[in-house]
Amino acid sequence: GTTEYQKWFDQNTFSWGLISMFPLEKLHAKDGGFLVNNELKIVAEVDVLQVIGKLDVTEETSTIMETMDVNGFQLFPSQAKSVSCMFERHPEIATEFRPKNPNLRKGYMSLLLSLIETMCQLPQEISKDDLCDAYAALGFMRDAGFKLDWLEKKLDEVSEKSENEVARATQMQEMEEELKNLKQKWLEMETLVEKEKAKVSAAKAPLSFDDVV
Repeated sequence: GTTEYQKWFDQNTFSWGLISMFPLEKLHAKDGGFLVNNELKIVAEVDVLQVIGKLDVTEETSTIMETMDVNGFQLFPSQAKSVSCMFERHPEIATEFRPKNPNLRKGYMSLLLSLIETMCQLPQEISKDDLCDAYAALGFMRDAGFKLDWLEKKLDEVSEKSENEVARATQMQEMEEELKNLKQKWLEMETLVEKEKAKVSAAKAPLSFDDVV
């Protein structure tokens, strides 16, 4: 079937437009051809070709939304093991953590896990922007009360490894370029030597009758 849906688009309802894509000035242009009686109507037709399956995700949704408590943080089961291990090694990490709202607490912990996941990437995969974001996230979580001196030390190590990896990659590229140039010079020198050998051989050869006569 067809569903009709109307929304106003004028100076009173800015939320229905994106300023950077379709500014009101363009709509109000005298010769723009968009507005009729200070109104704009957009008609969209959607054809449903085939309906596949049924919308019944109650059981799946309940599984996805299931959370469990880990040291006062409501977390997804996939996060629980990592967070439990973190609290075992650093029991003081959240002793001064201030937020009490469960959703905020879960969000902060998810951010912390994302930071650790970033740090576990290969050094050559971590960009300078990634490191800047990581230090910013670390400061943000510290401001909330997390004790993360141990994580800062690890982040410093990761940063140093990443910088060294970039330096080594640059050095390796320069060495490969130099080796390429040396090989080219060697080929040129080898060609020159072969030419000189040919000249020497020709000079040593005795004259023939045809050469004399």
